[in-house]
Amino acid sequence: MKGYITNEWDRDNLYFLLNTNDHVLSDWYNQSDEDDKVYAQELLDAYARELQLHAEELLVEAKIENCADAKTVLNKFVLQ
Repeated sequence: MKGYITNEWDRDNLYFLLNTNDHVLSDWYNQSDEDDKVYAQELLDAYARELQLHAEELLVEAKIENCADAKTVLNKFVLQ
């Protein structure tokens, strides 16, 4: 799902932050400047927003599905 991260460059950098091992991430952190750290935080914040949006979409889908199930059950009684 694409949301706030709109290009592959940013998505690749996010992938690095999320999937690199602790040693490599620590080396990156020690060598990066303040702008790099701010950019990394922005990527992580954007990803958190994406996850929140996705969770909200799943909740809506679950509610819709539950309504459909309820309608199916109710229809059985109405048709009798």
